[in-house]
Amino acid sequence: MKEEIRQGQKQLTLFMLGSVDVGKTFTVTSIANRFYEEGLKVAVVDADVGQSDLGPPCCIGMGVLEKEIQKLSEVPLHSLFFVGNTSPNGCMRECVRAAVAAVKKAEGLNADVIIVDSTGWIEGADAKRFKLSEIKGICPSFVIAIEREDELEHILLHLTNKKIIKLRMSREARSRTREERKALREESYNKYFRDAKNRVFKLSILEWIPEEGTILGLYRKSENDEKEIAGLGILGKLDYERGEAAIFTPVDIDSRDAANIKRIKPGRVKLIRVNGRFKEFYL
Repeated sequence: MKEEIRQGQKQLTLFMLGSVDVGKTFTVTSIANRFYEEGLKVAVVDADVGQSDLGPPCCIGMGVLEKEIQKLSEVPLHSLFFVGNTSPNGCMRECVRAAVAAVKKAEGLNADVIIVDSTGWIEGADAKRFKLSEIKGICPSFVIAIEREDELEHILLHLTNKKIIKLRMSREARSRTREERKALREESYNKYFRDAKNRVFKLSILEWIPEEGTILGLYRKSENDEKEIAGLGILGKLDYERGEAAIFTPVDIDSRDAANIKRIKPGRVKLIRVNGRFKEFYL
């Protein structure tokens, strides 16, 4: 892969393909460090909306390495793209668009290497269609396929025009239960909203009025209709007389970002405070 850069290829994009718990994130970390040691500018796109290390769940995060890292969560978050769910199943189009937008953002920052860490959803016709759509949209230089056995073959056989590197499951991989995954997501939500406050926004900029507690994506005003968000929020009390909504968000109401919020998009996850901490529920 280094030869691709040395031979004049402007940017190298790597797409990590594999099931859950095969060590994709560990491999991303190792590859990112290796390229960083070579003096290259390395960007990471975390497209795993359910177990994101860059930013909170329900989002695709992009960051650029500033040092060698021990874990992916050490990469500073540069940009956040809202999907609104913790699984691509049911919102495949949003996930593909957000991942493509994140890669384009990294390209615009002149990253030498862009590494995309994808979800572990690979089983079934819908998952195959989703992965092929992601790969087509991102158009990576290499697909790095990590397998236990041959569980990716139904996807790989359609990638005849792509350069594929096959790896076996990492020894560092560790299986997590559904309960552990949910607990990690809730920890991430609570970390993200730790310094949030209730802010007031006009009801007219909500795309629709969801249930109280619904997670929200707050979009900036932009000439180019950017998909990037200023931040997340949680819908609070509605005041129909004033036409206002209280939204719990870390986006500062007095900041330029808050002043430029053009629309607010509801997601499909509810966060309810229980004993002082947010718990995850689904709409």
